[in-house]
Amino acid sequence: MSHNPFHVAVVGAGASGTLVAANFKCFALQGRLALIGNSPKPGRGVAYDTMYCVNLLNVPAGNMSAFPDETTHFVDWLKTRLPDSHAGTFAPRITYGDYLADIFSATVNDNSNLEYVEGDVVNITREHEFWKLQLKNGTSILAHAVVLAFGNLLTPNDPIDFREVEKLYWKNPWSEDVALGLEKDAPVLLVGTGLTMVDVALSLREVGHRGTIHALSRNGRLYQVHKPYQARPLADLPEDFNSPRGAIRWIREQVEIAEHTGSDWRAVIDSLRPYTAVIWQKWSIAQRKSFLRHARNHWDIHRHRMSPTVGNEVDVLIEDGVLNIHRGKLISAKQKGKLAQVTWEQTDTKERSILEIARIVNCTGPSRDYSKVESPLIAQLIKAGMIVPDQLRLGFDTDNDGRFINIQCEPVQGLFTLGPVRIPALWESLAIPEIRNQAKALAKLLVEETIKAGIPA
Repeated sequence: MSHNPFHVAVVGAGASGTLVAANFKCFALQGRLALIGNSPKPGRGVAYDTMYCVNLLNVPAGNMSAFPDETTHFVDWLKTRLPDSHAGTFAPRITYGDYLADIFSATVNDNSNLEYVEGDVVNITREHEFWKLQLKNGTSILAHAVVLAFGNLLTPNDPIDFREVEKLYWKNPWSEDVALGLEKDAPVLLVGTGLTMVDVALSLREVGHRGTIHALSRNGRLYQVHKPYQARPLADLPEDFNSPRGAIRWIREQVEIAEHTGSDWRAVIDSLRPYTAVIWQKWSIAQRKSFLRHARNHWDIHRHRMSPTVGNEVDVLIEDGVLNIHRGKLISAKQKGKLAQVTWEQTDTKERSILEIARIVNCTGPSRDYSKVESPLIAQLIKAGMIVPDQLRLGFDTDNDGRFINIQCEPVQGLFTLGPVRIPALWESLAIPEIRNQAKALAKLLVEETIKAGIPA
């Protein structure tokens, strides 16, 4: 395999890697690409490999096309599965996973120049004009360029020591068995009150669980719900956004104006989406730290919203006393018979309370500190100085095209990434609308660079 180099090797066959391969296929007539992954269901990635039908997309179908220039691509596909669907439909995530799997199949199976290689890459080194990718099974691949499409690689951090109750603790909220194996009335604690918490709570109800669900976070805030609004596009970015304080002041002023003119705060938040990378890049490291510390949660709960259907279901669970939202932090978790005795402290009063819980699920969201990930490949690349975790531990340092920045603060030619890893440079780099744009731009750049190097593509 190593004697016939690929133009590009993409490490990671989830949503990000699949979209890079699909776009590369569009730009390169003869270019050879290796898509490398270890999943039995390539194309889906963690976010869309769920077995629970109640887990819906948080973005309407009209904004979920895999291809930025084919805006109805997903909606057209979805109508073949759900005839009554339309651009405003919030489709099940499992269905979107099927959509990505179809794109993967069409990309790999219909093109002899694109090859899916099943395996784990454990080492990447530079050998003359090629990158050499060593797989765990002993084989190797040569490529002119490499794309590391890690996706959401990291499970959440443990907020406290759960070793004493480890059999009752689910660190990974995306495990298929997260809602299975519980007695019908067993009490459950979900750590975190964000969108992951909502997914797990509804998954529990889907499989017939009827016990009390406790959700705990420091702020106790739930994410907002999508609602139709009259768009208020921005022609230019105001100078207020030179600092987080000015940005918050502007948002508050514009929300008040919108509400007085019959619009909605959602229109204000969404008007900023084309500018979020520009805003983020304007701020110093100190300003970014301030935003993360004081305003990140407020931004997240308004920017990333639930579907109306999911919002209504959550409201019913709260009204019925099934879902109890607590504002505080965990102190300890000890074994008490078959249950975990969990002590938590209320944020405002510092009063401590005890819950007896049959299962604890960490719903705090994926960690972004890649320096702590247990991956031989990432550890090797960090040690070699080819990739560098950013100062704020949100991902890795990259340039505007997605090239990694090495320890000498120089772009690494031919070594790229996209998606969550680029949060330090772009801030908004998690959702399909951002990732599909990155995938297209990166695929086009890869083809252009191979042509410049005199390699037919």
